[in-house]
Amino acid sequence: MKFGSHAIRAISLDVTGTLVAHRFPIAATYAECAAWARLEDPPSAAELGPAFKAAYKAACHERPCFGHGGDEKAWWAYTVRLALANCGRTVSDAAFERYFRRVYQHFGSPRGYEVLPDAPPALAALRRRGLVLGVTSNTPSRTVDTVLPMLGLADAFSFYACAHECGHEKPDAGIFQAALDRARFWCGADLEPHEVLHVGNSLAVDFAGARRFGFRALHLDRSGDARVATYNDWTAVGDYPGKRADDARRHTITSLAEVAARLDAGS
Repeated sequence: MKFGSHAIRAISLDVTGTLVAHRFPIAATYAECAAWARLEDPPSAAELGPAFKAAYKAACHERPCFGHGGDEKAWWAYTVRLALANCGRTVSDAAFERYFRRVYQHFGSPRGYEVLPDAPPALAALRRRGLVLGVTSNTPSRTVDTVLPMLGLADAFSFYACAHECGHEKPDAGIFQAALDRARFWCGADLEPHEVLHVGNSLAVDFAGARRFGFRALHLDRSGDARVATYNDWTAVGDYPGKRADDARRHTITSLAEVAARLDAGS
Protein backbone atom coordinates (compact mmCIF):
# COMPACT_ATOMS: atom_id res chain seq x y z
CA MET A 1 0.00 0.00 0.00
CA LYS A 2 1.20 3.53 -0.76
CA PHE A 3 1.01 6.72 1.28
CA GLY A 4 2.40 9.43 -0.95
CA SER A 5 5.60 8.02 -2.39
CA HIS A 6 6.10 5.58 0.48
CA ALA A 7 5.05 1.95 0.70
CA ILE A 8 3.18 1.29 3.96
CA ARG A 9 3.55 -2.11 5.60
CA ALA A 10 2.28 -1.43 9.14
CA ILE A 11 -0.31 0.83 10.76
CA SER A 12 0.09 2.14 14.31
CA LEU A 13 -2.95 3.54 16.11
CA ASP A 14 -3.69 5.43 19.28
CA VAL A 15 -6.45 4.03 21.54
CA THR A 16 -8.52 6.50 23.58
CA GLY A 17 -10.12 9.04 21.29
CA THR A 18 -9.11 7.06 18.22
CA LEU A 19 -10.56 3.59 18.72
CA VAL A 20 -12.55 3.94 21.94
CA ALA A 21 -14.12 6.63 24.11
CA HIS A 22 -15.31 6.77 27.69
CA ARG A 23 -18.98 5.81 27.77
CA PHE A 24 -19.73 8.57 30.26
CA PRO A 25 -17.88 11.83 31.04
CA ILE A 26 -15.07 11.12 33.50
CA ALA A 27 -16.20 13.81 35.93
CA ALA A 28 -19.74 12.42 35.98
CA THR A 29 -18.42 8.94 36.72
CA TYR A 30 -16.22 10.21 39.54
CA ALA A 31 -19.17 12.08 41.06
CA GLU A 32 -21.45 9.05 40.76
CA CYS A 33 -18.84 6.87 42.48
CA ALA A 34 -18.42 9.45 45.26
CA ALA A 35 -22.16 9.36 45.96
CA TRP A 36 -22.17 5.54 45.86
CA ALA A 37 -19.27 5.39 48.34
CA ARG A 38 -21.21 7.76 50.64
CA LEU A 39 -18.38 10.23 50.92
CA GLU A 40 -19.13 13.05 53.28
CA ASP A 41 -20.01 16.08 51.14
CA PRO A 42 -19.37 14.24 47.84
CA PRO A 43 -18.00 16.55 45.13
CA SER A 44 -20.15 17.26 42.11
CA ALA A 45 -19.29 16.58 38.47
CA ALA A 46 -18.87 20.33 37.98
CA GLU A 47 -16.22 20.39 40.71
CA LEU A 48 -14.53 17.21 39.59
CA GLY A 49 -14.12 18.25 35.94
CA PRO A 50 -11.30 20.78 36.44
CA ALA A 51 -10.10 19.01 39.59
CA PHE A 52 -9.47 15.74 37.77
CA LYS A 53 -7.86 17.42 34.77
CA ALA A 54 -5.43 19.28 37.06
CA ALA A 55 -4.71 16.10 39.05
CA TYR A 56 -4.10 14.08 35.88
CA LYS A 57 -1.68 16.68 34.53
CA ALA A 58 0.19 16.87 37.84
CA ALA A 59 0.45 13.07 38.12
CA CYS A 60 1.69 12.78 34.54
CA HIS A 61 4.48 15.26 35.28
CA GLU A 62 5.36 14.01 38.76
CA ARG A 63 5.12 10.29 37.98
CA PRO A 64 5.49 9.93 34.20
CA CYS A 65 4.24 6.97 32.19
CA PHE A 66 1.71 5.94 34.84
CA GLY A 67 4.51 5.21 37.27
CA HIS A 68 6.68 3.24 34.85
CA GLY A 69 8.39 0.42 36.72
CA GLY A 70 5.78 0.53 39.48
CA ASP A 71 2.16 -0.25 40.21
CA GLU A 72 -0.13 1.58 37.79
CA LYS A 73 -3.07 1.05 40.16
CA ALA A 74 -1.14 3.01 42.80
CA TRP A 75 -0.63 5.75 40.19
CA TRP A 76 -4.38 6.02 39.68
CA ALA A 77 -5.01 6.01 43.44
CA TYR A 78 -2.59 8.92 43.78
CA THR A 79 -4.35 10.78 40.95
CA VAL A 80 -7.85 10.18 42.31
CA ARG A 81 -6.85 11.30 45.82
CA LEU A 82 -5.28 14.41 44.31
CA ALA A 83 -8.51 15.13 42.41
CA LEU A 84 -10.43 15.00 45.69
CA ALA A 85 -7.90 17.33 47.29
CA ASN A 86 -8.34 19.73 44.37
CA CYS A 87 -12.06 19.77 45.27
CA GLY A 88 -11.16 20.69 48.84
CA ARG A 89 -12.11 17.25 50.18
CA THR A 90 -10.15 15.18 52.69
CA VAL A 91 -11.46 11.68 53.32
CA SER A 92 -10.46 8.85 55.62
CA ASP A 93 -8.45 5.93 54.29
CA ALA A 94 -11.48 3.65 54.64
CA ALA A 95 -13.72 6.04 52.71
CA PHE A 96 -11.09 6.51 50.02
CA GLU A 97 -10.69 2.75 49.65
CA ARG A 98 -14.44 2.40 49.03
CA TYR A 99 -14.44 5.26 46.58
CA PHE A 100 -11.31 4.35 44.65
CA ARG A 101 -12.30 0.71 44.24
CA ARG A 102 -15.61 1.77 42.71
CA VAL A 103 -13.81 4.13 40.30
CA TYR A 104 -11.19 1.55 39.37
CA GLN A 105 -13.80 -1.15 38.83
CA HIS A 106 -15.79 1.14 36.53
CA PHE A 107 -12.81 1.78 34.25
CA GLY A 108 -12.02 -1.93 34.20
CA SER A 109 -15.51 -2.87 33.02
CA PRO A 110 -17.45 -2.69 29.73
CA ARG A 111 -19.57 0.07 31.27
CA GLY A 112 -16.53 2.34 31.20
CA TYR A 113 -16.00 2.45 27.45
CA GLU A 114 -17.56 2.32 24.04
CA VAL A 115 -15.98 1.41 20.73
CA LEU A 116 -16.17 4.32 18.32
CA PRO A 117 -18.37 3.15 15.44
CA ASP A 118 -15.88 3.72 12.64
CA ALA A 119 -13.18 1.62 14.33
CA PRO A 120 -14.23 -2.03 13.67
CA PRO A 121 -14.94 -1.61 9.92
CA ALA A 122 -11.77 0.44 9.46
CA LEU A 123 -9.60 -2.14 11.22
CA ALA A 124 -11.16 -4.92 9.15
CA ALA A 125 -10.56 -2.98 5.92
CA LEU A 126 -6.90 -2.40 6.78
CA ARG A 127 -6.32 -6.02 7.69
CA ARG A 128 -7.89 -7.17 4.41
CA ARG A 129 -5.18 -5.17 2.67
CA GLY A 130 -2.54 -7.30 4.37
CA LEU A 131 -1.29 -4.56 6.69
CA VAL A 132 0.08 -5.33 10.14
CA LEU A 133 -1.76 -3.31 12.79
CA GLY A 134 -0.50 -2.23 16.17
CA VAL A 135 -1.11 0.15 19.07
CA THR A 136 1.14 3.02 20.10
CA SER A 137 -0.52 4.82 22.97
CA ASN A 138 0.08 6.91 26.08
CA THR A 139 -1.84 4.42 28.19
CA PRO A 140 -1.41 2.22 31.24
CA SER A 141 -0.86 -1.48 30.59
CA ARG A 142 -4.40 -2.51 31.42
CA THR A 143 -5.70 -0.56 28.43
CA VAL A 144 -4.00 -3.03 26.10
CA ASP A 145 -4.21 -6.07 28.38
CA THR A 146 -7.81 -5.66 29.58
CA VAL A 147 -9.79 -2.92 27.84
CA LEU A 148 -9.03 -3.82 24.21
CA PRO A 149 -9.74 -7.57 24.70
CA MET A 150 -12.87 -6.76 26.73
CA LEU A 151 -14.16 -4.64 23.85
CA GLY A 152 -13.37 -7.25 21.23
CA LEU A 153 -10.62 -5.22 19.53
CA ALA A 154 -7.44 -7.03 20.56
CA ASP A 155 -7.51 -9.61 17.77
CA ALA A 156 -7.01 -6.84 15.21
CA PHE A 157 -3.55 -6.00 16.54
CA SER A 158 -0.18 -7.70 16.36
CA PHE A 159 2.10 -5.28 18.24
CA TYR A 160 1.70 -2.97 21.22
CA ALA A 161 3.71 -0.09 22.64
CA CYS A 162 2.17 1.59 25.67
CA ALA A 163 3.70 4.27 27.85
CA HIS A 164 3.55 2.35 31.13
CA GLU A 165 5.60 -0.52 29.70
CA CYS A 166 7.97 1.49 27.50
CA GLY A 167 8.80 4.24 29.97
CA HIS A 168 8.30 6.79 27.17
CA GLU A 169 5.27 8.83 26.17
CA LYS A 170 4.37 10.29 22.82
CA PRO A 171 5.75 12.53 21.36
CA ASP A 172 9.02 11.07 22.72
CA ALA A 173 10.91 9.00 20.15
CA GLY A 174 11.31 6.13 22.61
CA ILE A 175 7.73 4.92 22.35
CA PHE A 176 7.79 5.07 18.54
CA GLN A 177 11.06 3.13 18.56
CA ALA A 178 9.40 0.48 20.73
CA ALA A 179 6.52 0.27 18.26
CA LEU A 180 8.92 -0.07 15.34
CA ASP A 181 10.94 -2.80 17.08
CA ARG A 182 7.80 -4.79 17.80
CA ALA A 183 6.37 -4.27 14.33
CA ARG A 184 9.60 -5.64 12.84
CA PHE A 185 8.87 -9.05 14.35
CA TRP A 186 5.78 -9.26 12.14
CA CYS A 187 6.95 -7.34 9.09
CA GLY A 188 10.62 -8.29 9.00
CA ALA A 189 13.80 -6.70 10.33
CA ASP A 190 14.02 -4.53 7.21
CA LEU A 191 10.92 -2.51 8.13
CA GLU A 192 11.83 1.17 7.95
CA PRO A 193 10.16 3.97 9.93
CA HIS A 194 8.71 5.55 6.78
CA GLU A 195 6.90 2.27 6.07
CA VAL A 196 4.79 2.71 9.22
CA LEU A 197 1.74 4.98 9.26
CA HIS A 198 0.63 6.27 12.67
CA VAL A 199 -2.93 7.50 13.25
CA GLY A 200 -4.05 9.34 16.37
CA ASN A 201 -6.27 12.16 17.54
CA SER A 202 -3.59 14.53 18.87
CA LEU A 203 -1.87 16.83 16.41
CA ALA A 204 0.97 17.42 18.88
CA VAL A 205 1.78 13.95 20.21
CA ASP A 206 0.45 11.66 17.48
CA PHE A 207 1.00 13.52 14.22
CA ALA A 208 4.02 15.69 15.00
CA GLY A 209 5.62 13.09 17.28
CA ALA A 210 5.31 10.32 14.71
CA ARG A 211 6.59 12.52 11.89
CA ARG A 212 9.58 13.59 13.98
CA PHE A 213 10.50 9.95 14.52
CA GLY A 214 10.18 9.16 10.82
CA PHE A 215 6.77 7.47 10.66
CA ARG A 216 4.19 8.69 8.20
CA ALA A 217 1.17 10.11 10.05
CA LEU A 218 -2.46 11.15 9.86
CA HIS A 219 -4.21 13.36 12.39
CA LEU A 220 -7.67 12.05 13.27
CA ASP A 221 -9.70 15.11 14.21
CA ARG A 222 -12.39 13.99 16.70
CA SER A 223 -13.13 17.52 17.91
CA GLY A 224 -16.66 17.28 16.54
CA ASP A 225 -17.44 14.16 18.57
CA ALA A 226 -18.85 14.95 22.03
CA ARG A 227 -17.84 11.49 23.24
CA VAL A 228 -14.13 12.29 22.87
CA ALA A 229 -12.52 14.39 25.61
CA THR A 230 -8.87 15.47 25.58
CA TYR A 231 -6.94 15.56 28.85
CA ASN A 232 -3.26 15.56 27.93
CA ASP A 233 -3.49 18.71 25.83
CA TRP A 234 -0.50 20.55 27.30
CA THR A 235 2.04 19.46 24.66
CA ALA A 236 2.78 21.98 21.92
CA VAL A 237 3.06 20.94 18.28
CA GLY A 238 6.79 20.75 17.59
CA ASP A 239 8.90 20.73 14.47
CA TYR A 240 9.73 17.69 12.37
CA PRO A 241 11.65 17.11 9.14
CA GLY A 242 9.88 18.42 6.06
CA LYS A 243 7.27 20.34 8.04
CA ARG A 244 4.98 22.46 5.89
CA ALA A 245 2.47 25.12 6.88
CA ASP A 246 -0.41 23.17 5.33
CA ASP A 247 0.48 19.75 6.82
CA ALA A 248 -2.38 19.80 9.33
CA ARG A 249 -4.89 20.49 6.58
CA ARG A 250 -3.48 17.94 4.13
CA HIS A 251 -3.05 15.15 6.66
CA THR A 252 -6.15 15.55 8.84
CA ILE A 253 -9.03 13.09 8.60
CA THR A 254 -12.31 12.96 10.53
CA SER A 255 -13.04 9.22 10.32
CA LEU A 256 -10.95 6.07 10.47
CA ALA A 257 -12.63 5.02 7.23
CA GLU A 258 -10.46 7.62 5.52
CA VAL A 259 -7.25 5.75 6.36
CA ALA A 260 -7.95 2.92 3.89
CA ALA A 261 -9.23 5.44 1.34
CA ARG A 262 -6.00 7.44 1.60
CA LEU A 263 -3.92 4.30 1.15
CA ASP A 264 -5.98 3.16 -1.83
CA ALA A 265 -5.53 6.58 -3.40
CA GLY A 266 -1.82 6.60 -2.60
CA SER A 267 -2.11 9.95 -0.84
